[in-house]
Amino acid sequence: MIVIVGAGICGLAAAYELSRRGEDAVVLERGQPFAEQSAGLARIFRIAHRRPELCGLALRARDGWLRWEAELGAGRLLGDEGFIAAAAPEVIAAAMRDAGAAFCFVDRPQITARIPFLVPPWEIGVFDPLGGSLRIRRALEALARRAVIRRGEAVSVGDDGTVTLVGGSVLRGDRVLICAGVHTPALFGPLGAEFAPHTRFTYEAASTDAAVGAACLSAPEGYGLPLGSTGRWAFGQELPDPATVRALFPSLSPVGRVDCVTVRAPWLDAGGDGWTVARRGRVVAFVGSNLMKFGPLLGELLARAVLDDEPPADLILA
Repeated sequence: MIVIVGAGICGLAAAYELSRRGEDAVVLERGQPFAEQSAGLARIFRIAHRRPELCGLALRARDGWLRWEAELGAGRLLGDEGFIAAAAPEVIAAAMRDAGAAFCFVDRPQITARIPFLVPPWEIGVFDPLGGSLRIRRALEALARRAVIRRGEAVSVGDDGTVTLVGGSVLRGDRVLICAGVHTPALFGPLGAEFAPHTRFTYEAASTDAAVGAACLSAPEGYGLPLGSTGRWAFGQELPDPATVRALFPSLSPVGRVDCVTVRAPWLDAGGDGWTVARRGRVVAFVGSNLMKFGPLLGELLARAVLDDEPPADLILA
């Protein structure tokens, strides 16, 4: 039996991919599944990254999302709204060019045309036509229905695969995968990551159609995306700045918020993207930032990391 600690995107994706290989896996979750780093209705999918290797991995992940759409029977998971990168556009364009990914530069009027309720202060951005809004809760609910999830809080994980729970009960796994977000270092040991609170605010547009068709966005001020077909728009910032949001989106009205965490680590790139993986005995630990868009690919790679003696090369980011 393989024990997976954490029922977020990585844990559930790995459990699904292990089940496709005929492996017996159980997912331990201390609270509600996908309620911490994986909380919320939607996430941004994008090919656009600052490193060519991440662009290449995102292209493979996109194929995985389309495969999940066919396999999970949950409807559409990946939108076709596109993605605009207004932060470091030249760096992102160079990385996409090196990865062979399609893109084009967009000026201020073209940015406004793709996000009608935005007043952009930037002269230029990069448009990623393969980007879009992931219907992430829909995907996670479908994955959870296909996983064996056991409610329980792990308090320690031994190198021999012994997982001790609150209350003293013990699970013994042939292999253990820890992908419990902020709780991963406590169970495995230092991984060079720090975690801080992060908030995504939800806004309602005056026109539902404008929000539904709007492109996703990454900018120096924060990131934004349409929430599927709800007519709402989410915008996240590391430090909430309502004045900046009002200047960018003067016609939007705040209606809610999602509280989660952000990751700071030396192994992240300048855009905050990346992950790290470590192994000790029968235990594999994995933690990262902005992982959702890579979900199907990470599920495959983590399944291989658990089953093999060494993590696959694609899971090791230099």
